[in-house]
Amino acid sequence: MGEHFFWITSRAAGISALLASSAAVALGLLMAGRMIKGNKDLRVWHEALSIATMVSLAVHAFALLGDSYLKPSVIDVLVPGFIDHQTFWTALGIVGGWLFVILGLSYYIRGRIGPQRWRRLHRFTAAAWGLGVIHSLGAGTDAGTVWFLVAAAMVVIPAVALLIRRFTPEPAT
Repeated sequence: MGEHFFWITSRAAGISALLASSAAVALGLLMAGRMIKGNKDLRVWHEALSIATMVSLAVHAFALLGDSYLKPSVIDVLVPGFIDHQTFWTALGIVGGWLFVILGLSYYIRGRIGPQRWRRLHRFTAAAWGLGVIHSLGAGTDAGTVWFLVAAAMVVIPAVALLIRRFTPEPAT
């Protein structure tokens, strides 16, 4: 394997996580806002995108353990504020990643915590996603490249627009 294999793998997984999470958030907002009817296939897609995000996040973090330039420890990639590279932006990504995973997995215990409580909790997934977007723009190796900004904009802007629409009160008639 080349000397950059782990770094490239982490980059690719991070970009995959950004794209999949943006699509999952947008689809979730479309379903929650009743802009598209709650069809079972849409739920399956939403769940699949969320799982793909979580897998990508794990690969993104753990591939860095093999990076010969950064040489991070397990603590560096799992605990915010320890890594010695873009510490602030990376910490935001770690917090966002953990929140996304915890909130995503909460779906599987919604029966135990109650559907209403789960829905309120699940709304914070958008905040976790937002931290990931900020992390990718602040710490991402490709953040300044046109191809990355265009690819990110294609999925981030629609999700942001749907988020704004979801939380904007309807005008009184």
